[in-house]
Amino acid sequence: MQSRFDVSDGQNAPRGLWLLMVEDQRFDAMLLRKQLGAPAVGCSHVDHAETLAGALESLGQCAYDAVLLDLGLSDSDGVSAVRTLRQRFPEVVVVVLTGRDEEQLGIDAMASGAQDMLIKGSFDAAALARALHYAIERQRLEGGLRQSVEEHRTLFENNPFPVWVYDSFTLRFLAVNEATTREYGYSREEFLKMTLLDTHPPEEAEKLIAAVEAARGAGLVVEEWRHRRKDGSVFDVEINSQGIDFRGRPARIVLARDITVRKRAIRALEISENRFRTLFEHSLGLICTHDLDGVLLSVNPAAARAVDFTVGELMGRNLADLIPPDRRPEFAEYLKRIAANGTDSGLLPIVARDGSLRVWEYHNMLDKEADEPYVLGHAQDITERRSLEHRLREQSTIDPLTGCRNRRFLDEHATQLGRAIWGCLLIDLDRFKQINDTYGHERGDQVLIGMAEFLRDHAPADAIVVRMGGDEFLLLMNAATKKSLSELADRLRADTPRAPSGFTIGCALRESDEKLDATLRRADAALYASRAAARGGADASPISNVPGDR
Repeated sequence: MQSRFDVSDGQNAPRGLWLLMVEDQRFDAMLLRKQLGAPAVGCSHVDHAETLAGALESLGQCAYDAVLLDLGLSDSDGVSAVRTLRQRFPEVVVVVLTGRDEEQLGIDAMASGAQDMLIKGSFDAAALARALHYAIERQRLEGGLRQSVEEHRTLFENNPFPVWVYDSFTLRFLAVNEATTREYGYSREEFLKMTLLDTHPPEEAEKLIAAVEAARGAGLVVEEWRHRRKDGSVFDVEINSQGIDFRGRPARIVLARDITVRKRAIRALEISENRFRTLFEHSLGLICTHDLDGVLLSVNPAAARAVDFTVGELMGRNLADLIPPDRRPEFAEYLKRIAANGTDSGLLPIVARDGSLRVWEYHNMLDKEADEPYVLGHAQDITERRSLEHRLREQSTIDPLTGCRNRRFLDEHATQLGRAIWGCLLIDLDRFKQINDTYGHERGDQVLIGMAEFLRDHAPADAIVVRMGGDEFLLLMNAATKKSLSELADRLRADTPRAPSGFTIGCALRESDEKLDATLRRADAALYASRAAARGGADASPISNVPGDR
């Protein structure tokens, strides 16, 4: 599979680098594309091949400035990919990409003709730009040595990097360019009286001699050394040397570049990467990345454990697979929102391996700078917290003595009913104070508990029993009529002998748009009217069914 994208905008923009990226890992290719799009790289066109065969086909159709080659392709064996490319296209510039555990493989690839090596995850756009331009420059340098003297002068004398030639046996400098004199602080005449040993710290002399002997007769050799300037300052350099015949003597031509800053940057990146990896791997938060289709690109162990899957089982899987089927349209809307807004927060229902439903509270952000944007997600599992909040809320709306709902629940429930017509029966125990005074509060509590059971036994299925406070209860019917309220009141009065106390009832049917308190006031007025009528008669309601009466 091959793909192509252009970085440069405008038909009249100057031609930048034309590159071929050979990478079969989707996420690595996405990150590399993002870096190639940086202005520092100067890239205007990139073709992408996922196999060596695809790369060879592309090279046969287009002349590229350089090839970025992954050594872990499915249809090639590491270094052999470099050899194949150089055999088919001798002038191609190859920069190999390796993992940290493949570093020696990358070095072997460079010995086989690659111009440079980059370790995945340890370079930024600036380092990539330098590597590409240095690799291309080195290739041009090699070609220049095989061409005319004038081309040699251009490459040697005007090269912005230090270049010199030294005798393979005496180690004496035979030629140096102007960049070398600027970098090291010696004049050209001083250099021609010096040997390689004079530019190295004394403690590296033995190691240097061994390296020079090993390099005799070898092709391109890439090494890192510590060099010393005339003023005594020491800095890190990368040396690229190639054996040549110089005026009849075996020699090596060297291109050097100061990598002190690069090494510091690499170390800083390594530290930063290790910190991020440690945070990612060991964070108690649930972290993942996914593309705009919902396919998971990475998952940290905490997120995998939260749903009882392994990281490997979740990688490449669509997050929608973990959403309850009836909630997947909401997930599709989430993908649209985050693509449009770049960020999104909310609650996400997740089904664990055992089928249990978890609730994740998430805050996700979209990385728009990538050529293939991806979402960085961070979430917390709040299932237990929500369950606890629900239990606490339930407890806060229940009367602890009788188990009935309380006034707080009544207020919330009436709000939820909105403009619906509902009715209520307000029930007040007769002479309850005498029960407490005569038998004590413990017996009074038993009467209240018994009265709650009595009301629940008679309440319709859609009715709610509420203890309003003290000895006052309320039966609320969500859908009621004057007739249904009257019938329920009659049933309660008819069964008064079974009640733990005598009681008086006041009924009210909610009128249109009436507030809760207004309806309750009318029920209360009806109750007092009923009680006044009963006490004014010949047979005032006695206290019944209290201990000692039966």
